[in-house]
Amino acid sequence: MSKNTALAAFAALAIGSKLWFRQNDIPESAGEAPVAAIKVSENFVVIIGAQFGWEMIREDMDPAITEETLSGVTKGSDGYYRGWGLYEYSLQKVWTTDPTVKKARVKKVRPSLIGQRFTIMSLPEGINADIKVGMKGTMASTGHETPWVVLDGYPRMVYIHVSHLGIHKRRAKMTMDRLPPQTKQVLDLLKAKGSLTAIEAGGVLRARSLAKRISELKEAGVAIIAENKLDHTGQRYARYHLKAAA
Repeated sequence: MSKNTALAAFAALAIGSKLWFRQNDIPESAGEAPVAAIKVSENFVVIIGAQFGWEMIREDMDPAITEETLSGVTKGSDGYYRGWGLYEYSLQKVWTTDPTVKKARVKKVRPSLIGQRFTIMSLPEGINADIKVGMKGTMASTGHETPWVVLDGYPRMVYIHVSHLGIHKRRAKMTMDRLPPQTKQVLDLLKAKGSLTAIEAGGVLRARSLAKRISELKEAGVAIIAENKLDHTGQRYARYHLKAAA
């Protein structure tokens, strides 16, 4: 990029723009590595987090610059800001050859694993013999590589390194507009009949797992109650009813 082009590009930036300030022509001044800067006037920038540059007073900056804009800018104990001008003395010498607008970086926040389900995929050395591969559990702590976990059916909490755990993929909460087609059919049949058993659902809808469909409906907010009954052979079964609105 030529100096004239660089000057034009810098001039086109709005006051307060964050940019990469690069000085390749005079390394002893700013160095070849780009540094973060803010445009504070048509001729000046202030440096973010650096201890070099001219001493600049607040009056040198455009009135549009606020204290919030200057957050992170280096300010000496004497109250002066560190900055650079685009010109050296009376010469029209561009101090920056790359006034590239700095793109905002979105910090990725890792969600907490507390409450996350997992399956033990391998066993660490020295772990209690009662703990087996395939056992499932729930994270009780997070933020480190060896979390505190609660294993299903195991009486004590234990520490297990995450390299031994298969973290279950989080599933979005079920809502009425996300119900699978067969679950919607179960709901329609419930509304039509008033109650439903697994045999009835299997015969009409070929639903293999009515309990799972009922669980999805409950998660979506449908009020359903289960009535446990015995058939003529003494086998237990559940009849599901839609709960009447209060």
